Amino acid sequence: MRSRQAPQPPALVDEPTVVARAQDGDVAAFEQLLDAYEAPLLRLAVRMLRDRSEAEDIVQDTFLTVWRRLDTLEDTDRFRTWIYRLTSNACIDVIRRRERQRTAAADPADFADVVATAPSLEETAERGAAVRHLERVLTTLPAEQRLAWLLYEVHGQSYAEIAQVMDSTEGSVRGRIHRARATIVRGMEGWA
Repeated sequence: MRSRQAPQPPALVDEPTVVARAQDGDVAAFEQLLDAYEAPLLRLAVRMLRDRSEAEDIVQDTFLTVWRRLDTLEDTDRFRTWIYRLTSNACIDVIRRRERQRTAAADPADFADVVATAPSLEETAERGAAVRHLERVLTTLPAEQRLAWLLYEVHGQSYAEIAQVMDSTEGSVRGRIHRARATIVRGMEGWA
């Protein structure tokens, strides 16, 4: 069951038309795409990487790639899937590179804007500790499980959309999300 629907990029009047205009070199149309997707892609990258600076670099590189390769996108209706795939693949590459280098995890304070509103300081501190614990649990997930879980639970994408982003099947996506949830539940025991 979904916790809550994440905010979607601002709806473009007719995204395929805006994409087609951007493909023709219309800078204003490309800026519309940038405005619509920059924030959600940054949230995804920050949650995947737990490093805002790296996440900003990924999103900037994604938009540079989109600008250079936009003319290769044959189906303008698939723009959303394409841009999420570019961002996701770049994040997974960074995570794999980190794992190979066995570098230390990022400081939990770098995790994206988690705002807890609570009536008391004690409850706020407890929620903050639970969120930090969840962040640590998320880092234990394999990159593909983390991505699938974040796209579903945080970004509100359907199994079909995630399968397209991950170049996978819906069954594989369901399995990744199920395994991620099981790991999260085990990791969060005692925080309920």
